[in-house]
Amino acid sequence: MSKEEASGKHKQIRGKIREEEGKLTGDKLEQLKGKVEQVQGKVQMEVDQWRERSDDEVKGKRRHIEGRIREEKGKLMDDKVEQLKGKVEQVGGRAQEEMGKAKRKAARDDA
Repeated sequence: MSKEEASGKHKQIRGKIREEEGKLTGDKLEQLKGKVEQVQGKVQMEVDQWRERSDDEVKGKRRHIEGRIREEKGKLMDDKVEQLKGKVEQVGGRAQEEMGKAKRKAARDDA
């Protein structure tokens, strides 16, 4: 496991603890911060895998993750509009990611 992956795993664990503390104390903001930290850790763990990928794939994955965060924020704040915007952002991110995969595959096939 690389140093970057280990750091990401640590961040995920720290985020889970923070989320659980927020649940115990009823602090929704602390719960959200914990979820964000977990997602950041997961992204950090996958960085090495994504270095070989196209810009569209990376940007799409980022959009998808940002959408997940936005949707979770909407759930915690009981904001249906924010939840919907998060879902839309996730779909857009997935589409961009798939487009990047197709471009990479086409470039590889041409070579």
